[in-house]
Amino acid sequence: MGTAATGAVARRAPVPYPAAVERSSEGVDPIPLALIVGSWLGFSETFIYDQVLHQRRFVATVLARRWAKSRHQFPYSPVHTLSLPAELGWTMGFGRAHARALDDSGAQLVHAHFGLNGAFALPMLRRRPLPLAISFHGHDVGGLFPVNARSLRYRRYQRLAPELFDRASLLLTASTELADRLEELGARRSKLVVHRLGIDLCRFAYVERDAMTMKGLMVGRMVEKKGMVFGLMAFARLLAEHPEAELALIGDGPLREGLRAKAKELGLGDAVRFLGVRDAEGVKNAMQEADFFLAPSVETARGDRESGTLVVKEACATGLPVVASHHGGIPEIVEDGTTGYLVEERDVDALAERLIALARDPGLRLRLGRQSRAKMEREYDTRVRNAELEARFAELLKVRSEAPAR
Repeated sequence: MGTAATGAVARRAPVPYPAAVERSSEGVDPIPLALIVGSWLGFSETFIYDQVLHQRRFVATVLARRWAKSRHQFPYSPVHTLSLPAELGWTMGFGRAHARALDDSGAQLVHAHFGLNGAFALPMLRRRPLPLAISFHGHDVGGLFPVNARSLRYRRYQRLAPELFDRASLLLTASTELADRLEELGARRSKLVVHRLGIDLCRFAYVERDAMTMKGLMVGRMVEKKGMVFGLMAFARLLAEHPEAELALIGDGPLREGLRAKAKELGLGDAVRFLGVRDAEGVKNAMQEADFFLAPSVETARGDRESGTLVVKEACATGLPVVASHHGGIPEIVEDGTTGYLVEERDVDALAERLIALARDPGLRLRLGRQSRAKMEREYDTRVRNAELEARFAELLKVRSEAPAR
């Protein structure tokens, strides 16, 4: 989801906490909920912050394994983290400190973001008959693939997966593709619900572009699954036909120097700019100044993948046509030929052809961009999406309360 915390794209300025604890418009006290995350909070997980800030029917007590370096960008309370010894115990399946915090919170529901955090929480949930909802976002599905069976990160997670699927009341996925993969891995279809993450449409306003420029943008952590090398190769072919074209890359990561070397090898010169990490305003401003957005994501050999990529939604909301891979949840965001273009993963020829088509027809770019914004308004308003999530949680509690005692 988005870019990872190390070398991350800083996605928002601090937001005051109190909005998250106001009573609902009906004057009813919100229902306590326990939210389980890995750390509080990395820049790649701002969707979690959006969730807690926009909750009205529920209010979250956060149980995190550790503080993130960016914690001060996400003011919230209460957040419970673990000492280093307690975190090691948590990793091994012991969570006494969080179990006490869970009991004290009075939570009626537990919501874990990422399957691994749900698995780590299982020991304390075995003795507590609370409904459990788990949101899967991408790598936590790939981590269950057989190729990762010996991985230190995923080994225990894979062993607990059958119990996790059985224990959870609701398995939420950011895309249909992830839901299908989880079903193949043993999850019951009756528990699977596709819940696509929304974006704040007030922050990403529509911009009418200058039809005479051809400025491109890629944003994300510089790792294999982002496919940025294929974007550079496709841009080189665009540049050969349209020497006025430009491309900016925002982000950082382990492949940064390799991408710089590739840009030099391709002779891209000053046409490509590596902007490094940018804060929330920097990302938004870069989107508003661009004419198209590139998202050439790929699935890695170990199954790491995108789900419902937020940065693509943000680009669409500003009115950018997106040229992307037919990958993960991206086809649910980008409608091929209507709001942008989709090509097969690693298909540089097809990427280049779509970019050249956009360059040759400024009217096409503007039309696709307007339709991108309209789709975001119809389907991805974060307030609407979060209200739907809360409605699912409320229905889950209602069904459980009405179920006959065993």
